Amino acid sequence: MYQSIFALVAAAVVFAMPVTAAEDKKPQWLFVQAASGAELLDEATLHIPVEREIFAFTDRPAREHRYLNAHEFVSLWSEGADSFAGDPPNAVLSWRQDGEVREVEIELLGAEVVSHGRAIQYEISVEEVGTLAKIGQEAALYIDGHWFGDGDRQGIYY
Repeated sequence: MYQSIFALVAAAVVFAMPVTAAEDKKPQWLFVQAASGAELLDEATLHIPVEREIFAFTDRPAREHRYLNAHEFVSLWSEGADSFAGDPPNAVLSWRQDGEVREVEIELLGAEVVSHGRAIQYEISVEEVGTLAKIGQEAALYIDGHWFGDGDRQGIYY
């Protein structure tokens, strides 16, 4: 009886290994948008200027990096089966205020390019809206990782 159970467990491990290996080959991308500041337009809208391109990078073992313009980055909410629209990313917004670094965790429900590509307005969900009332200088948005299924999104970064 124990031999049968051991054989079943061993078979399950062997059959699961190719799936796990395939999952590991898909790079997970993380994103950073840095700006001189940010502005909360209302309880659900965050406006961040695009002063530099959005930096995208992967963690080990792939270790790749790319730069995205505002339009390329916002397209991640609408294009492909693995878009951010289906699984909105979490993010941390940090900024400097009165000599101290402040941060708040938010969920990015949507994104739109505004001001002729010079800013992105995010539709957000945040538990502590009051924390965002006075966003100071040197804002940075650190956006959660995401992998893009079968690699169909890889071309955007080249």
